Amino acid sequence: MSQITTQNLNGTSIQIEILNEKLIKPSLPTPNHLNSYKLSFFDQIAPNFAVPLLYFYPPVPPENSHLQRDEEVHKQLQNSLSEVLTKFYPLAGRLSEDGTSIECLDQGVIYLEAKVNCQLNEFLDKAYKDSDLVKIFVPPIRIRLAELPNRPMIAIQGTMFEHGGLALAVQIVHTLGDGFSGCAITDEWAKVSRMEKGDVRNLQFRSDLGEVFPPRDNIFEMIKKGRPRGYEMKIATRIFMFDEIAISKLKENVNKSMSHSSRVEVVTALIWRSLMRVVRLRQGHNRPSILQFAINLRGRGSPKVVGEDQNFFGNFYLDIPIKYVSSHSNQDPELHEIVTLIRNAKNKVLSEIANASSEEIFSILIESLNQIREGYNDDEIDLYPTSSLCRFPLNESDFGWAKPIWVSRVNVPFQMFFLMDSKHGIEARVCLNEDDMIKLEKDVDIVEFSYVPK
Repeated sequence: MSQITTQNLNGTSIQIEILNEKLIKPSLPTPNHLNSYKLSFFDQIAPNFAVPLLYFYPPVPPENSHLQRDEEVHKQLQNSLSEVLTKFYPLAGRLSEDGTSIECLDQGVIYLEAKVNCQLNEFLDKAYKDSDLVKIFVPPIRIRLAELPNRPMIAIQGTMFEHGGLALAVQIVHTLGDGFSGCAITDEWAKVSRMEKGDVRNLQFRSDLGEVFPPRDNIFEMIKKGRPRGYEMKIATRIFMFDEIAISKLKENVNKSMSHSSRVEVVTALIWRSLMRVVRLRQGHNRPSILQFAINLRGRGSPKVVGEDQNFFGNFYLDIPIKYVSSHSNQDPELHEIVTLIRNAKNKVLSEIANASSEEIFSILIESLNQIREGYNDDEIDLYPTSSLCRFPLNESDFGWAKPIWVSRVNVPFQMFFLMDSKHGIEARVCLNEDDMIKLEKDVDIVEFSYVPK
């Protein structure tokens, strides 16, 4: 097969050519007793889209003599992927017609072999400034939830650059798993590729999330309708880098008023406060603001309910609404106030989760989601979803010749910001309506504590 995708790069046309499409199946058949993987109610309400992560790798060094040709790199990636699918067997399955389980009959995942007509460094120089460029490496295959029965739930594309280098795109439908699960898959795949596999049948994740938190027939009747702001706007995306020196200054400032603030807390609080300041510039006064904050629930549930080992595969996180209402129409809150607000809201929910039954956790989930949806629908409130992949082993995924130079997410068509670890601190990818982005780039805190990659 041959399919060509073209994108303009500052006057230069970038072309990606799909050379081959393969269906990769598990190296060993899935046992009969694992042929049906029950989804949980967390999986049922996961966002209706795929979640791509892109890993950019340097050229294979000469000492890796067995990987000097593109075909050899693809073969190693595909063979190791086949072994990993034996462990993460739901990945190779298909969503059932009723949407409550995955039929695990080793149907396989899509792997695309591709090439691009530019060099890796040339691309990265531009991509840091124009974050939308990375989407050209995402597999051109729709795997939205409504289209999933009888279709693959994961698509992977390995794209070779001129003179060496690889862009590896891993696109998993959100129904299958959250960021934790996606990172675990790639991390394990990389270990197998570099021959650290051990016993692929020695499962290191729990596959019974759907037994602990079973799916609900009427779940969507309980959830209010609504979606994040921005679909009707022109969205601009910028990457802001917070190095460790800037993060240390922020923590030092915050820790004068509270103890032990984290890297993620201070960066999240600073960005949220800057977004509130942008709104004030636009509206002339402060408005109520909600942060939609994602919490990984692994290790947070009651052992009596979920067991001691809570390393679940799937979606096991909770979005909570954190609301800030200013008592002054034209003043900023102190940064430690925002950090305290975030921490207190998180700790309150986690204290409830720690002793809650499965049914009580379901109630907490529905209540939080409906409060968020109410915020989506209230024009007098600004709401910003955020998520963090900090401390996940994204930058450690070495497939046998090097760790990635850069790991990137893909921009979303609504207002949101993501945090990820970078080599020197934290990378924040902010998606915001175009007019507000112009103001955000000039915000005093953004200018002082962050920089745009060169």
